Amino acid sequence: MGTFGSGDHQFAVVDGFFKRPRGWPFVEVADVAVDKDDNVYVLNRGPYAAVMVFDQDGNYLDGWGRIGGRPETGFDFQVPHGISVGPDGDVYTSDTGDHTVRRWTNEGKLLLTIGTPMRNAPEQSGTPFNRPTHLTVASNGDFYASDGYGNSHIHCFDPEGKLRFSWGGHGSGPGQFDTIHSVFVDTEDGDKIYAADRYNNRVQFFTPKGEFVGEWTGLNLANAVRKGPDGNFYVAELDHRVSVLSPTGELLARWGEGVDVDDSDTGSGLPDSPSRNPMIKGKVKHEPGPGLFGAPHGIAVDSRGSFYVAEVSETFLGIDRGDRSVQKFVRI
Repeated sequence: MGTFGSGDHQFAVVDGFFKRPRGWPFVEVADVAVDKDDNVYVLNRGPYAAVMVFDQDGNYLDGWGRIGGRPETGFDFQVPHGISVGPDGDVYTSDTGDHTVRRWTNEGKLLLTIGTPMRNAPEQSGTPFNRPTHLTVASNGDFYASDGYGNSHIHCFDPEGKLRFSWGGHGSGPGQFDTIHSVFVDTEDGDKIYAADRYNNRVQFFTPKGEFVGEWTGLNLANAVRKGPDGNFYVAELDHRVSVLSPTGELLARWGEGVDVDDSDTGSGLPDSPSRNPMIKGKVKHEPGPGLFGAPHGIAVDSRGSFYVAEVSETFLGIDRGDRSVQKFVRI
């Protein structure tokens, strides 16, 4: 196993950890989440189950969710994007293709849809939804959704799915976003809200009412942030690296910067914002190897301090990483 990180924060990659059903490719993994039993929920864009569930040893347990058709024809997802597991054990997903977020049982029974399938709100209107990126739940049952690609807002809904309030707006100031890609609710810290603000290269944090508290900068295309049992925060950065930050934002470990890139390709896939392209120093157009990354998209940390990194290499880079579309790292 390769070793990554530094000092007291070193991790080993577990190559080939997930034991998928024979012939079931990931194609790419949009996001990953863990439940209270450390079962791992892999949200992928392969031809079979959109949600694959594995136990803490990588054994396949279950799969559900069909991809690729309209909801009225029996399909569950257009473009699966974000996934989380709430304290209640239910599963929360976002779909950037049909402009909805959903709540499911852990066995794939649909409980709630927020938004109208296949109908988007006007771009940058602040009204849900235009290509929402993530959904999660607070300790009081409220939902928080990042409306990230076509909007620049976080929306808070009550447990029945009624909109309570929203905040944001396109820009780089406090409380503004340039592609808010994921949200995390720290239920251990008064439901503080952490937001991965991708093209502003930062993580912002807020009170549950949306009041700006602070930010961590120095990140390269922050896509997702999650808290580990050690109290540290783990950040997936689209610019082929991950970072581990202390509770105050101090950098504790980082790797991925040494990967060879194609400097001739600096396109972001979303080129319409002037803050975007200069931060991308080239794309990883080859297989970088175990423990390294091409396009980290999601991240999750289990109760033992192991973490998982999901990648969208097929979309962003044009390569299929196979088993390494989602990688597991263990603390050493």
